[in-house]
Amino acid sequence: MVDCAKTFKIPRLTCGKGDGDRLSNLPEHIIHHIFSSMETVDVVRASAVSRRWRYLWLSVPYLSFNSETIWSDPERRWSRRTINDKFKDFVNWVIFSQNGSVNIKRFSLYCRQYLTSYDNDRTIYRWVSAMARRNVQVLDLTVTSLYPFEFDLPHSLVTCDSLVELKLSLSFHVHRCFLKLPTTAGFIGLKSLDLQSVALDHNLFPEFISNLPLLENLCMVSCDFPELEILDISSTNLKNLALESIAGNDNAGDDNAGNYKLKIACPNLVSFNCIALAPWLPHFAFESLNSLQNAFIDLDDYNDEDMENERCHVLSTIFNDFREVKVLKLSEVIVLRVLDPDIGPEERPLLSTSFNNLKSLILSAGPAACLMPSMLRLLNCSPNLEALAIYSPKHERGTNFYRKTPNKAAISCLTNHLKTVEIKHFCGYANQLEIVRFLLKNGHVLQRMSIRLAAGVENQGKIISRIMKFRRSSSSVVLEFLDPKPVNEFSDYLFDGEQKNYNYV
Repeated sequence: MVDCAKTFKIPRLTCGKGDGDRLSNLPEHIIHHIFSSMETVDVVRASAVSRRWRYLWLSVPYLSFNSETIWSDPERRWSRRTINDKFKDFVNWVIFSQNGSVNIKRFSLYCRQYLTSYDNDRTIYRWVSAMARRNVQVLDLTVTSLYPFEFDLPHSLVTCDSLVELKLSLSFHVHRCFLKLPTTAGFIGLKSLDLQSVALDHNLFPEFISNLPLLENLCMVSCDFPELEILDISSTNLKNLALESIAGNDNAGDDNAGNYKLKIACPNLVSFNCIALAPWLPHFAFESLNSLQNAFIDLDDYNDEDMENERCHVLSTIFNDFREVKVLKLSEVIVLRVLDPDIGPEERPLLSTSFNNLKSLILSAGPAACLMPSMLRLLNCSPNLEALAIYSPKHERGTNFYRKTPNKAAISCLTNHLKTVEIKHFCGYANQLEIVRFLLKNGHVLQRMSIRLAAGVENQGKIISRIMKFRRSSSSVVLEFLDPKPVNEFSDYLFDGEQKNYNYV
């Protein structure tokens, strides 16, 4: 094994005169808190900062290893195999040099192209086992391999009562690596499970999830279930469920990858996020959604009329199941391709659901698109709506499609309840100006309208001046114009630029 103590030379630092060694006087829990946000290699290097810090890394309960950042441009210095060996030696040195009686609060490991055909996953298996023996609370494991592999969860981890949060991301190239689920009960303390880029056995998965007694948060991203026909997620304690790009056959890129049935029986579910990146939207079967408050639905755009009609029928069922939600977020495809009453054949089902409890509505639509018909449709179905947010995902250039707002009867939420409106990435297009004009004219109890301009918009002063001249039904409404803010994706806007965690309530 490489002598990592020699490999990672620690620079000598001296403390300033007169003030004493202030760092040495910090309480140990504060030092550990500082170390908790640092990668372990930097924690080891920081041992030179203070005499008292010299051996603190041996008892730090936070371990974070990243093969991509541990060295500067390593591929110019070593072969890939040497990099793998050095990284493995360093992780081994830290783990097995530490005080084994110290419980681990968080263990994070990121390895890109670490696993090779000659060592498979047994080294990582041993690391995970070592963390389980030290009562790890949070385990975050991301591995990208050059070769396919199966990852078997160590029995010591399955029976680790201290584990409350588990994140696993396993892949080789563009494919998923197979995660072998335990067939015995375990994870009795697990509250959050995040699975990304893994392949799973759909026969074992339902029982695995239902046997997690304390599970509250389940997030699945880019997961494959070979030969899947029905995916059953049943959990009495689950509160937050996020599903993104769940494929149901051997080829995630196949047109039928999403053509399966999804059964969800979670009576305490509060938040549900579905980002279906496969062409076909799964057929949903919900049971007991009385607790659901927050729903987010996103679809990719596919120009296939049969597929579009099928998705419309599925969505009409979903909307009926979501009729009690308080927060609803809809992507551009749903807003413009599904809900627009002027688009599509007559056999498409109309939105007949009334969202009587809906308080906040978030919509995505390009700035040059005609959002008004779909927006009016949703406002009419949401009599108690208090907040409306509209996000334009990109600054489109080209044709500015425009349809004049029809004269309709008063909309209940605009007359009695709508208090705040936010518009992000405002470009000043005719359709956007018409929405602002309409909401100011008809929002009788509107208190604030916030407009964030898109970057690169010309004649901002003229746009603002024009808006300020619009008629306002509410004498107390405040117009707020904000500078551009870089937001690239609808989901990023939903979380206001913070780390993506699917907006758990």
